Amino acid sequence: MSDDKREPGFYYSRERRIERASQEVKDIYRGDSRKGFMRLFGSKGNLMIFLCILMIIAMSALGRYIVRRGEGISLGGNTISASLLLDGDDLFLAILKTAQRSGEIYIGEVEIIITPASQGDSEPYTVRTLFSPIESESFLFLLPFDGNDFFIIMRTEFEQRAIRLQL
Repeated sequence: MSDDKREPGFYYSRERRIERASQEVKDIYRGDSRKGFMRLFGSKGNLMIFLCILMIIAMSALGRYIVRRGEGISLGGNTISASLLLDGDDLFLAILKTAQRSGEIYIGEVEIIITPASQGDSEPYTVRTLFSPIESESFLFLLPFDGNDFFIIMRTEFEQRAIRLQL
């Protein structure tokens, strides 16, 4: 054995590594690469992932809109959901009142005025009910007219809300 034993070493040469790299890596090293937003669309895979992300965001926003639309309206701190039900020849207005878990809610008389959208000769139908302090209540009213499109006005002594319901 010789006296000059060499320890194996690791020598890193960036220039040598760049020489053997692909053209894209050389461009990045020189600063000639595509800048900014266009780097997202550098390959078909990147473009597909970007489009999938956009589609997921759009579907999520649409889903939130649809869910909120079905939540109903707020009347005196209560959430009111209304729907029309058809049972044979009878048409009913179903109202579900849900009180908030915290904060002030309205307790008292509520006047509900139902009018067909194509009013014609029919008079508005008015009913009165009482909201109690329980968390959830449901009300069912038999409507004296036929149709499938109605305006519903709910009025308390402090505020009024209107919605349009279709069968």
